[in-house]
Amino acid sequence: MSFRQVAARVVNFSSQYGSDRRSGSYTAYNLAGESCIYPNYEDHTKAFVLRTYGPWWSMAPSAPKRIKRRSSKNFISQDFVELEFNDLVYPTRIRILETYHPGAVVRILACNASPEARLSSGEIRWEMLWSGPSQCKQVPQKSREFEPPLKQIKFPTKLIRLEFNHEDAGYYPELDAVELYGDRVKAKGKVGVVDRALGFLTEHTVKLLKQLSLTEYAPSEEALGEFGYFGLLPDELIQHIMSYLDLTSLGRAAQTCSLLFRHCYDPSLYSELDLQPYWNTIDDCTLEGFQSRCSRLEKISLSWTGGCGHLTEQAVVSFIKTSGSHLTCLRLACCQFIQEASIDAIASNCLALKELDLQSCLLPADALSGLSQLSTLISLNLYRSKVNVPVMQSIIRANPGLQHLNLGACSVIDKFDAVTETVGKHCKDFLSIDLWRARTFTSDGLILLAQRCPNLVELDIGWISLDSKSGCFVTLFKNCKNLKKVFLTAIRSVSDSDMEALLKFCPNMEQVDILGTKKVSPGLIRRVASHCNSLKFFDVSFCGQLDQHVVADLRKQFPHIDFKRSFSM
Repeated sequence: MSFRQVAARVVNFSSQYGSDRRSGSYTAYNLAGESCIYPNYEDHTKAFVLRTYGPWWSMAPSAPKRIKRRSSKNFISQDFVELEFNDLVYPTRIRILETYHPGAVVRILACNASPEARLSSGEIRWEMLWSGPSQCKQVPQKSREFEPPLKQIKFPTKLIRLEFNHEDAGYYPELDAVELYGDRVKAKGKVGVVDRALGFLTEHTVKLLKQLSLTEYAPSEEALGEFGYFGLLPDELIQHIMSYLDLTSLGRAAQTCSLLFRHCYDPSLYSELDLQPYWNTIDDCTLEGFQSRCSRLEKISLSWTGGCGHLTEQAVVSFIKTSGSHLTCLRLACCQFIQEASIDAIASNCLALKELDLQSCLLPADALSGLSQLSTLISLNLYRSKVNVPVMQSIIRANPGLQHLNLGACSVIDKFDAVTETVGKHCKDFLSIDLWRARTFTSDGLILLAQRCPNLVELDIGWISLDSKSGCFVTLFKNCKNLKKVFLTAIRSVSDSDMEALLKFCPNMEQVDILGTKKVSPGLIRRVASHCNSLKFFDVSFCGQLDQHVVADLRKQFPHIDFKRSFSM
């Protein structure tokens, strides 16, 4: 019989609904230990809950645009969590207990090295145990034990990674526990590693290229020359054909002949580079190899890379110094190797940078201070970072063109009012701010933000204690008439008078979240739904005056609006 064990600890994760400061409600750390919810199906504080779900965040004004080129079509993951178990096993089963809106798991991987060995020398490999499409729309809305068939691997593991796609989830997916079954082995020192094979050339690719012909005649072998039919095509046409290939296909094509090698290495194909889908294979050598092709690089994502020890900060710094002068977009989400040297390299070399994503990069505030040398930022994502008030203020002052700022779950900031006051004073075209769980943000801060940032189109101030009696929400809606998204999640004081102001002043509203209030009546909800013609999303979960029958009637009366109603047992 296979040995059973539950996750001993959470090693890394990309996002969570809960806060790092709190006691554990809705955090990734709830996945460590035995099940405490299953078989119940409910919204539960002891579950691991992802920060986002559905299409709503990607439809928001602050949503980053997709880096168009070089993404793997098979990569659909949006979030991940890595779990360490106590004992090495050859995996035979993985049992995932999904206790709310199941079906978001799309990939399961195993690592051949323990977390403490991942930064040491040696080949470290992540092996796919299972992958599949999101099942959010196919599976029943009830708790389930998800046990997909696993691929056999040749090494023992105690480090498992789950990846999620929640684009089709009807509400926040929640997990209770993860069980790993397998044949136990005795560990002898560090976990062994296996050879890594990155084959780029396949017979199928070569065959397709040899068969390709866009001519109507059959020239002689002498006319065809060394490169056959492909050699007859104009360079511009070959370049256009190559532009449709993803990175893996470009690598394969480059090894077929010198003609395609020249075209596949042309810098014009590498103005946008999305390396996130290849997070588990990108290493120092890979990044060094890209440098000669990236003289025109404008956008790059290295998000999730480096977590398995392949990529070092030194390699990233070298790459930025060589290829960062034209960068306008740099995404480094969940890159734990990022430290002060990386920030200094960005600040010194990426002087045209407009978008910077450092979410879940847990470097200290002092290391982030170098960002104040930048002056062209439009979008800055520091979700879960350790930035503090002085550093944040210096960054804002240096970037008057800043429009989008994410400070969700930034637990070190102890005076959010001071930060938003600086935004209002220096950023005249400011459009969106995420202050999710900004516990020190006050009603006075919201009033000042609304008065100084009248162009605001998006605001998330969920899980903050604000007093409606201060008039802060009425002031918000009265001054910020272009608002399209406002999340007032778990602000219990939101009332009918606040919804009246929203109705009166914000006709273009698209997304509203008032989860948890007991002071908003069904009548006001209907009036908002009737008059805000652009409204698509309305979360009224745990609203005291709206039971399941009222919500059912709202859904029937307004089928174009996705009304959300969560529940606990």
